[in-house]
Amino acid sequence: MVNQQKDSDFSLLAGVDLPGFWETLKLRWWVIPVVVTVAVGFLWAQESDLRTNPGSYYISETYEARDPTAVLASVGIDPVSVRSFPDANNQLLLLQSAAVKAEIAEQLGNDVAVTVTRSRPSFTLVDTLESDGESSFVFSSAGVPTYSFACNEPVKSDCQSAIAAYVAKTTDIRREALAAGLADLRAVLSQVNSTSPSDTVATKLAALQVLEQRLDTPLLKVSEYEEAIGATLSSVRRPTYTFGVAAGLVVALLILLQLTFTDSRIRSMRQLTRIAGSDRVLGHLSNTPNEVGERRTALGIHGALGRSHASSVRYIPLRNAVSDEASLQRLTVSAGATGSVAPPFAELSVAKLSEPSTTEVDVIVVQRNKDLRKDLVEVLAALGRSGRLVAGVLLLD
Repeated sequence: MVNQQKDSDFSLLAGVDLPGFWETLKLRWWVIPVVVTVAVGFLWAQESDLRTNPGSYYISETYEARDPTAVLASVGIDPVSVRSFPDANNQLLLLQSAAVKAEIAEQLGNDVAVTVTRSRPSFTLVDTLESDGESSFVFSSAGVPTYSFACNEPVKSDCQSAIAAYVAKTTDIRREALAAGLADLRAVLSQVNSTSPSDTVATKLAALQVLEQRLDTPLLKVSEYEEAIGATLSSVRRPTYTFGVAAGLVVALLILLQLTFTDSRIRSMRQLTRIAGSDRVLGHLSNTPNEVGERRTALGIHGALGRSHASSVRYIPLRNAVSDEASLQRLTVSAGATGSVAPPFAELSVAKLSEPSTTEVDVIVVQRNKDLRKDLVEVLAALGRSGRLVAGVLLLD
């Protein structure tokens, strides 16, 4: 009997047990929506991550630089006489130097390349009237310089942080350079005033002192440009969802088939027949009335009674008590016999199992979706050694 069970288990792989598969599907239907949802969600996440995030970001910001020396013309100081040290061109060289890059990289925690450019200011001659009534010409800046900071990095926030750091460094360098230029001019005027005191020179020195006290070189952002470099995708394509649903259904079908083959419970007549053998299967008794099916099962029991010259049937469940004994009693009456429903095989004593009788036969009752295949094999083997007559096996819903 054990070898027969092994052969029957392997034979299940030879074809699909549709009734068993249907029962598995009814019990584990939730596998299909879960697998389909996971498949669609996985494909959506994969395509979104790969195609909605661009390869890199190009960010450019333009800042206007305020020239605080322009107010010196009102006190008769030519703004051109204030020479920043280092000058504007060398300030750009300082910003692009390795030392500044290393300083900002240490400050940010990563090395981000930022390109800094500066527009060239234009100057014009302005005719002004001096305090003595004479006119003079001074150079006046016709435009203000602008600084452009550009960065291209995979992470947008890295560019933004790096540009902000370079803007702050530019402000510091311009302030220090302008302070050096004002200090040089003030030193010259102080020496001139000490040699030849003059109210005009004293006024200029006072103006330089005020300007040094309120020296500020802020940069004002005037424009910003951002561009995503690389292919982007605003939404996942419909074929992706279709493929995800199809793939999920296939995977769910394979899972249900695997559960059907590995399921240890008896769920169909085909499984029962392969385990017990077609000659031992009496029939199938369903919950819904089925006169043709019940008649066929009753004929099987009647034939077994006739071969053994018995008149009574004892129904033996495997592990669980029969919840609806009325259907069994109806089947017994239809077979023209008397019968009783015994406790489950696991609860019967050895004496009850092997009690000799010439007028009673045993019918093993297998409850579909409850009893295990291995239990049926064990019960068949045990009752075969009990010395009693075994009419066969009945499948009960």
